[in-house]
Amino acid sequence: MKTEQKIKAINLRKQGKSYNEIAKTLNVSKGTIFCWIGKLDWSRDIKKQLIEKSKETSRKRLIHLNNLKKVKFDKLYQAAEKEAIEEFKKLKNNPLFIAGLGIYWGEGDKNFANGQVRVSNIDSRLLKTFNIFLKKCCKVKKEKIKGYFIVYPDLDLKKCLDYWSKNINISEDKFCKPTTIRGRHKTKTLTYGICTIIVSNKYLKKKVLTWIDLFSKLF
Repeated sequence: MKTEQKIKAINLRKQGKSYNEIAKTLNVSKGTIFCWIGKLDWSRDIKKQLIEKSKETSRKRLIHLNNLKKVKFDKLYQAAEKEAIEEFKKLKNNPLFIAGLGIYWGEGDKNFANGQVRVSNIDSRLLKTFNIFLKKCCKVKKEKIKGYFIVYPDLDLKKCLDYWSKNINISEDKFCKPTTIRGRHKTKTLTYGICTIIVSNKYLKKKVLTWIDLFSKLF
């Protein structure tokens, strides 16, 4: 019986079956199959072929999934653009909305791919206005709005954190770890560094960039 099983295993292997498939067909363990044919050169060649085939199958599957994902997100961002067009009609005469767009047009990150609505500046008044714009015009919950600042070595981190938190109205626990850099000039340094407001939301970014495009066409 064992010899017959082994012969069947060899024949199945020659057909390009994997150890798992052979073990399941013959109702024996995978370890037994390996003992019978695992060390045979032609069996090892088949193993390499199966591995390459598996890699190719996985690669095609990944491409397929990525294509499906792209289609899904393309539809999502088309919806964001459509929503932005409708909202612009209602908001274009709102001073806060126009101020927020102006700030982002001049100071904001325009790279759609990173999915971050991000503005950096040294003026706390500008950043505070943009924070209000995010909450009132973009309907972003305050928990989603993060702060981040860059400082010079001679500045007090706690003092800078207190300043930015109070003046742009973002709680201290919503600030990411600051970065310390050495400026080009030894004496001319910014009092509180440079602060950034960040919202990670690609859907919102699509809307903001669409609003800017629509605003630019008004004139």
